[in-house]
Amino acid sequence: MAHAPAPRPPDTVRLVVDDVSGLARLVADAARRARESDRALELVEPAVPACDHAARARAIRRMDEALDVARRAAPGVQVRVGSPIELPAPRHPS
Repeated sequence: MAHAPAPRPPDTVRLVVDDVSGLARLVADAARRARESDRALELVEPAVPACDHAARARAIRRMDEALDVARRAAPGVQVRVGSPIELPAPRHPS
């Protein structure tokens, strides 16, 4: 008996939760955009070395705050936490 493939999860609205000005506003906007387009919100954080405990603690606090903002801004929207990602190094003018 053939089984139907599992349904593909819906595309997500993805946001990097980084130390930027106005993060709460960005998260709220992304959450509302996800709700309006019937998609999930995926929050990801920049990769932080495991040995950098202070940076890891800051990243965890930012993610906690982002999750709280997303839930308040768009009740009922599915919020996922994605795997940490490597961000490119900032470019500095020569």
